[in-house]
Amino acid sequence: MMAETDLNTNLLVMDSMSVADSQDGDPNFQFDAAYDAALETEDRPFFEWGREFESSTTHHTFTESEKKRLASFESKNYLPQNSSVYRHHARLTDSTRVWDRWLLMGMIGFTTALIGFFLRQFVTLIVKHKYELARPHLHDGEWGEAWVIVTLYSLAFVLASSILVVYVQPPAAASGIPEVIAFLNGVHVPKVFNIKTLVIKFFSCVCAVGSGLPVGPEGPMIHMGAMVGAGLSQGRSATLGFTVFDSFTERFRNVRDRRDFITAGVATGVSAAFGAPVGGLLFAMEEVSSFWNQRLGWMIFFACMTAVFTSDLFNSAFHGFQYAKGTFGAFSDSASILFQPEFEVKTHILIMLPTALIGVIGGVLGTLFTFANIKINRWRARYIAPSKWRRVAEPCIIMILMATLGVFLPRAFDCRSETNCVPDLPEGEDLDDQNEGFYYRCASTSFAVSSDLEKYSCAAWVGEEAGPRNITYNDLASLLFVQGEEAIHQLFSRGTGYELGYGACATMLIIYFVGACWAAGTAVSSGLVVPMLLIGGCYGRIVGLMVLDASGGDIFAHASKWAWIDPGVFALIGAGSFFGGVSRLTMSLTVIMVEISDDIHLLLPIMFSIMISKWIADYTTHSLYHALLELKCMPFLDSDPPLAENLDLYPVAVLMNSPPVCLEEITSVREAQAVLKHSHGAFPVVRMSPDGPQLVGLMLRQSLEVLLMQPDIFFPPDGHPPTTRLPYDAINVCELRNRVHFRGETKVSPAVAQLDMKIDLRPYMDESVLSVPEHYSVARTYFVFRGMSLRHLPVVNHKHVVLGMITRKDLMGYRIHEAIHHFDEHQKTHSHSVA
Repeated sequence: MMAETDLNTNLLVMDSMSVADSQDGDPNFQFDAAYDAALETEDRPFFEWGREFESSTTHHTFTESEKKRLASFESKNYLPQNSSVYRHHARLTDSTRVWDRWLLMGMIGFTTALIGFFLRQFVTLIVKHKYELARPHLHDGEWGEAWVIVTLYSLAFVLASSILVVYVQPPAAASGIPEVIAFLNGVHVPKVFNIKTLVIKFFSCVCAVGSGLPVGPEGPMIHMGAMVGAGLSQGRSATLGFTVFDSFTERFRNVRDRRDFITAGVATGVSAAFGAPVGGLLFAMEEVSSFWNQRLGWMIFFACMTAVFTSDLFNSAFHGFQYAKGTFGAFSDSASILFQPEFEVKTHILIMLPTALIGVIGGVLGTLFTFANIKINRWRARYIAPSKWRRVAEPCIIMILMATLGVFLPRAFDCRSETNCVPDLPEGEDLDDQNEGFYYRCASTSFAVSSDLEKYSCAAWVGEEAGPRNITYNDLASLLFVQGEEAIHQLFSRGTGYELGYGACATMLIIYFVGACWAAGTAVSSGLVVPMLLIGGCYGRIVGLMVLDASGGDIFAHASKWAWIDPGVFALIGAGSFFGGVSRLTMSLTVIMVEISDDIHLLLPIMFSIMISKWIADYTTHSLYHALLELKCMPFLDSDPPLAENLDLYPVAVLMNSPPVCLEEITSVREAQAVLKHSHGAFPVVRMSPDGPQLVGLMLRQSLEVLLMQPDIFFPPDGHPPTTRLPYDAINVCELRNRVHFRGETKVSPAVAQLDMKIDLRPYMDESVLSVPEHYSVARTYFVFRGMSLRHLPVVNHKHVVLGMITRKDLMGYRIHEAIHHFDEHQKTHSHSVA
């Protein structure tokens, strides 16, 4: 029977380019599967349908070595095993208490926000210091000195980031979002929620984002939020060997509660990163969580609210760890709203025409980005991953290129100048009231000019800050020689018209598209949200400039019905379209874009562009996160099977693995040990009858191993089962220190004299095991299996005799396709033979 292998102490856990060391077994097996898969892929067509190039209704095609990697992952049940010892344990547990769940949710939100606060402050310090060192040399035309400072400064942080990941904790690489999605879908991924992973992820992300790589912190924040949810809810760390609040957290030490708190951690990570509590809630529901209920939604809503409140409170008072006296408790716009526009605009039906164009561009570029990133990751697995020094060197090379372009490329762009500029401040305020940047109104143009534009090597600004003064700046340097979030602020700025030209936006689009596509998956902790927003903002602003040209080139008054003809408006729409084209998010992305911009008037255009980009991208590739799951060979089950066939036409019998390996209710120790030679993760427990072995329960391999290590529960063949039973806590273990699985072999060795003893499985088997009849449709089997987050699903006949078993791997798209193809061929052959 092809059932799940249970190799969770030897799982090959690979990030986009890094692999975690095996906990046991052959240490040289570390990169074999990824390397073999890369070799298999080497001679395949570049554009092959079903690989990187596949529609949303097309199943992914795995190579033979990839299927072996996929089979090495273990699944987890969402619900506990409903055995007799479990029910006894449940009676002693207070299941009506809810205040502790709410308290934990609040703690998760607060802790995640605190991590986000420190992350933001450290990154601000690093970035600020780098540009303070380099700018004086640029202003003086000392290009070589400026390049050396920027390159060496950035390289130091990139080296620190990659070394921490490669040599200390490989699972901390990249964003970690695919691993979180897989775990919440029911796939066991070792070390992904380890406290060591959390610490390394934080410092690696700080260094990577602060260095200037084309990456962002939002992806790691989601992963770190999930780790906070996992750690706080369990109240213990196997890595550090300590337990805290044992009586408080003990009842949450089960798979179901752990998943729920991890889901809350994901939502708080999004909320803290974007300042978007509702967007965080919807992101968790739409993208990462496979199981949802109303009560969980309310609790996560509270956690998201706590996270945003904490994040805004601290970020409003501190900037680079510098406290603004008297500001604690006063929420600033820059802290509460990530990219707040200068003013709101009214929309018009005509805005939908350029919005549709932006959606098409977002779908095409999103497809290209996903396709290229997966191709790069396959190349990386072939040439970079086997060598640690190459994994460290790769992000360093990207950083050198980005530093070189940032210092020298703006020289190709002329300085722009505006004259007689005075600050455009709200009535009753002066410059002393402006903690952030502001805008000038200049006699030489009808557009506003930002005070945060990069001077680069242009002439110094002439005149007092309060004006009038003459301003010179470099538009490409204002995008390329600043932090990514500052560049997005410039792109989203309204009323600034031609402040950023076609050339600067197009150049930035190409540089960041290539750079982000290459950097995603390197051996640093990083995300892609900031690059995606920046890339979409670039082409959105280009479309906005085209619309502005078509309208005559003049900006309209804020209250005008034509005020939407503004490049900054289309930059925001473009950012949403590219994000949607890559991630295929819809509801959560729309809400996030509105929350980070605080502009509800653009809700419909943002929705429209996201839907168009998703429709187009779905025709050619899977979403980036799901494509990465396929790249990592994780057995993820989507909400619907990715197949065009009508699966209601096929019985589940075409999928099942048969014959099953079964155990009797009362069996000998010898027989129990013999079944462990098979690599299956669970075994049907049967009662023999004249009709055959009838299903009465299910025994997990893990539980059977525990029982075989307890000779006190053995009894002689002619005796009676002992009245004492193992407690549920002894059965409900996640890992056994003396349990070693490697390629289907288990070292559990009772004494020879005990092999003929008997063992009673009835108190420990899952008596609530679900089963389906052999004629049950494949479609409904898929929905039952995924909806209940099952690990094993026995198939029985009308007399409840076990015929076979369904596991997660059997419901993968490629496996269903192969099974129904063989079934159709058999039907055709049978029809011809009858004829």
